[in-house]
Amino acid sequence: MTTGTARRITRPGRIVAAAAGALALAASLVACDALPGPLGGEDPSSPAATATPMAPEQVAGAETVPVDPAWLCEPGTAEDPLPSRDAGTLTPTSVQAEGNEVMITGDLVLEADAAYGGLAPEAVIMPAHPADRAAPAEGYGDALGVDGAPAPPMVVRARVETTAEGPAPSAVTARLVLGTCDDAPLPDGQYLLRLSGAGPEGSGRAAERSGWEASSDVLLDVVDGRLRAVPGAVTAEDGETPADLSSLGCGRELAPVDDGAGLSVTAADPSPAVHAEAAEDEAAAGATAQVTAASEDHGTLPLMTGIVVTRPGDGVIVAGARNAGSIPLQWMDGEGVSTAETAWTTHGTCHGALSPGDYRAHAFAVTVDAEGATHVVLSDPWDLEVLEGAEPEDG
Repeated sequence: MTTGTARRITRPGRIVAAAAGALALAASLVACDALPGPLGGEDPSSPAATATPMAPEQVAGAETVPVDPAWLCEPGTAEDPLPSRDAGTLTPTSVQAEGNEVMITGDLVLEADAAYGGLAPEAVIMPAHPADRAAPAEGYGDALGVDGAPAPPMVVRARVETTAEGPAPSAVTARLVLGTCDDAPLPDGQYLLRLSGAGPEGSGRAAERSGWEASSDVLLDVVDGRLRAVPGAVTAEDGETPADLSSLGCGRELAPVDDGAGLSVTAADPSPAVHAEAAEDEAAAGATAQVTAASEDHGTLPLMTGIVVTRPGDGVIVAGARNAGSIPLQWMDGEGVSTAETAWTTHGTCHGALSPGDYRAHAFAVTVDAEGATHVVLSDPWDLEVLEGAEPEDG
């Protein structure tokens, strides 16, 4: 089972605010009667029932009902099941995934004149753009389910429905069973799930007065044919997620942070020396290496790699420091993620260009785990000599 927790709130394609830890998805589903009421066992007419959250564990154990995805699988042949999604907004706060099932919990706010008769979640699943994890792939950015639109790679095949009278819960949980239009295995890749919903048909509420949509697209992977939540991120802003990089700041004594969350990092072809001044034909000089991060946990990972330079006596960072508040989301597979990295030593350092002398350099990799904790992993160090002057023109 994989779980993600939200960190920041924005509109679609943006990161949402941090949530309390998500409840575990039931390992085996228990068939039960349809869930009436607010899923909390309280009398909906009592004051205590006002704006109470839905109970995720009851949704996890409830029986699912089949969903007909014809409107998406055969675009233009069937109507969108929701005539409107303007009655409210759900802000996703956590996501859990196992097998072909996903559970998404979020804060629900309906308009003052909206009706609430329960929950029948819908979703459109789009492949993510290969160059932007937060954006749909080309061809999927416009409306789906209409003439000329592509059939999505995955659709909702079953869901848990609830009926209720009274005020809407302050938070709801949607449980969906995903599949494909042709009943093929789930295709591996990176996806965005756009959640919406309304009251179930026959709930006594007009759909046009109860339809809502999520504020942000939820991140979802398929790895080896199984759904996977993205660690540390429910949604993403510009393909990044928050991380604490204070341990890589100027003047900090370099050290690993936490247990690494299964990540490792190596440096190939590290530069043994660099000049104190940039040559006439270069903008700057710096320590270089081919940095490779690897993990047994494949799929989308929050991941940043780089090089830092330290003083050998006390291990304090003097070049290559980081102070960003977020790191990118990258796809990790069996080959790892490898990039050419540079720690500039003639500009952008902690205290001006490094003086000639002996230093040490490390490659680093940063990730964020499912609970939102930042991990920093370091490579074996190498000696770096800063030479006087600039590199001669003849090399």
